[in-house]
Amino acid sequence: MADSSLSTRRDFFRDTLLAAAGLTLNMPALARNPRKGKMRIGMISDVHQDIMHDAMDRLRTFLDAMQVEKPDLIFQLGDFCQPIEKNKPFMDLWNSYQGPRYHVLGNHDMDGGFKREQTVAWYGMPARYYAFEQGGVKFIVLDGNDPEAGKSGYQRFIAEEQKNWLEAQLDGTTLPVIVMVHQPLDLPGGITNQNEIRALLEKNRGKDHAGVIAVFAGHLHQDSVNRIKDIPYVQVNSASYVWLPATARREVYEKSIHSAHPNLAQVAPYREALWALVTLDFDAGQMTIAGRKTEWVGPDPWQRGLEEKQYPSAVTKPQISDWSGSMLQDG
Repeated sequence: MADSSLSTRRDFFRDTLLAAAGLTLNMPALARNPRKGKMRIGMISDVHQDIMHDAMDRLRTFLDAMQVEKPDLIFQLGDFCQPIEKNKPFMDLWNSYQGPRYHVLGNHDMDGGFKREQTVAWYGMPARYYAFEQGGVKFIVLDGNDPEAGKSGYQRFIAEEQKNWLEAQLDGTTLPVIVMVHQPLDLPGGITNQNEIRALLEKNRGKDHAGVIAVFAGHLHQDSVNRIKDIPYVQVNSASYVWLPATARREVYEKSIHSAHPNLAQVAPYREALWALVTLDFDAGQMTIAGRKTEWVGPDPWQRGLEEKQYPSAVTKPQISDWSGSMLQDG
């Protein structure tokens, strides 16, 4: 999507003119942060080991690429695997990666009746939601699975205790902040109180904090970047597929594969794994996403009888798009 923020060059001339006039500058907050150079982050989301017959291969392909690229850290953004014994090889593969690696808790990671704390322990996460600093950047990992009063089924909510914690984390740092969460904070089908959470992410703009420079989420199995109040909200597409209604079921692999993986007929699979490599260029104030593109296995969603309004082709595709835009916040 188009980046509507002011260019770095325009900001430079504006600030130079104001300085010459002896006025107080309200410079972009990020420019005041001492962080220099680049940081690279590998991201994969919604692998769904418990649905995909080849999830292990998809994860291995991602990790092999990351061993070559050597980013500063990697994330999986949720819907990874259930905490069950048969998934131990999958977890062992993830843990074999030689570099910093982090988890985000997805809604399907507790399928089978598991509690969030059980999955957190299985993954080796420090907590359901947590924060850490690395390379002059603060990372905040949220849990979008808090129970919401009166709601049943899968939860998409961030409750008061976590909101208070988030606010304290944001207030307590001057570093540039990146937020990771499974359910998006900017789209229908995401966090139900997303407006409240976005307000917290926006409130330090114009202060001496570098502020939130990007938010990354999975969950919707779509491909988009949405800039709100100068913060890019990135929807990282699934590594594996788009989930479809029961009316669109098709068997696109061998019978034996579908027999062993009964939910596989209800997805439109991607032929190859998708992931993103994000580069934060602090000198230029730019964020770049290098994505991947593949093709559908079997008929696409519309060939299966689904409508464009249900599955918009602009965001429903076997692709994570390349993207570049400003990280500077115009205080």
